[in-house]
Amino acid sequence: MVNRPPPRAASGGQGGEESSSTRGMGGPRRGLEWSLRSLHKIDTSAQHFIKHDLDLNGPEFEDERDRDLSDHTAYEIFKGSDDANKNTNNSVWATLSAPLRTGIVDGKKVVFELHTDVTQKPETDRSERLIKQHVVMNSNRSNWEVRIRFWMMHFSVSFLSCAFLGVFVAINAVFAGLFYIDQGHCCGDPALSYGEVFAFTIQTSSTIGYGGYVPQGYYANFLVVVLSYSAILINTLFAGLLFTKFVTPIINIQFSEVMTLCNVNGLPCLSFRMGNADGRINPLTDINVRLTYSYQIPYTDHKGEQNFFGQTEDLKLLSNRRHGLSEVWTLRHVVDESSPLFGLNFNEHPGNKIFEFTLSVDAVQNLTKSSVNVQTAYAIEDILIGHTFKNQVSIDLETRVISSDFSQMSDTEPYPVWYPARAGAYGDNN
Repeated sequence: MVNRPPPRAASGGQGGEESSSTRGMGGPRRGLEWSLRSLHKIDTSAQHFIKHDLDLNGPEFEDERDRDLSDHTAYEIFKGSDDANKNTNNSVWATLSAPLRTGIVDGKKVVFELHTDVTQKPETDRSERLIKQHVVMNSNRSNWEVRIRFWMMHFSVSFLSCAFLGVFVAINAVFAGLFYIDQGHCCGDPALSYGEVFAFTIQTSSTIGYGGYVPQGYYANFLVVVLSYSAILINTLFAGLLFTKFVTPIINIQFSEVMTLCNVNGLPCLSFRMGNADGRINPLTDINVRLTYSYQIPYTDHKGEQNFFGQTEDLKLLSNRRHGLSEVWTLRHVVDESSPLFGLNFNEHPGNKIFEFTLSVDAVQNLTKSSVNVQTAYAIEDILIGHTFKNQVSIDLETRVISSDFSQMSDTEPYPVWYPARAGAYGDNN
């Protein structure tokens, strides 16, 4: 837990009132030791800042001595008056020198620098870097029949159609051979060729029944029963698979290959893009987006060995719901005092404990009125710090046509962002 200075009882106030040290991020941080923000701390918390950066014994800090030092909001840090920030006597969180901002985050002094073009797009594609293969071992798995059904559902309609044709021909070819080895060649006529017998099996299995061939004998009639049953079973199986594949809703959501971190209205925002690549052909409604991030918290187990456990938390989006998705949608997470990412440098502890951002999109396919879900993931190296997305939407006012160029989905350009400086970059700031 983050240590706080002891609360001072205000003049005429009640000792049980909540002090300013319990404010910041919406109140007391119960359970913070299980989150990434709990790792963002120093040994003596805000007292370290008071000891090394302030002399509260002077008369100019009389007001500071009468109140507790609490965490600052993003508005206080980034959008305060520069005139006030230039004088350290006027503010505890004073700006060191432009373009810098200094604030207290989780009881720790953090210096924010105004940067552009901090990171570059990775050379390898995101899809290649995020390939993971999870192997399930020693589990109580479903029986073989269910597993075969799952396996067959992974194939496309085209593959299943070709597979059905191949199985249909193969079964009839096998039964034609079984008919052909009989002395009467299925119909009491030894002069029938294999091709004619094969044509008989096709007519039997497809229930065409032209009447040109009639099975004779117990052996031939028995094979007709087995062939008819096998054909009905195979037809039903493939018809069910094809029907399921056809009615299963499919959406083509395209995501930006990168995320950006830049200032929006003066505050750092983590942004990404998505859009319906099929447009009006496959309209979507009731879009709901959820962004999470996963990280690892290290700990020492009972054997004294270093270990870790994984955590996943939600990142609140400025807007996560839309009635439809007819054009490209840029979504943003504001990195302010309510964000778990506030004050974190992704190259240092604890920011480097983050290993993945996951994006989940729920929507309703308007054609089938069915709910669908699509997911994608980003790594830390996919965040372009000090970049913003280029405009990819054009509007023709005369024709009233809005065009979205999906080839520019991931195009960015340098743009300023308030980003935490490395520890020790401006003296003892950790």
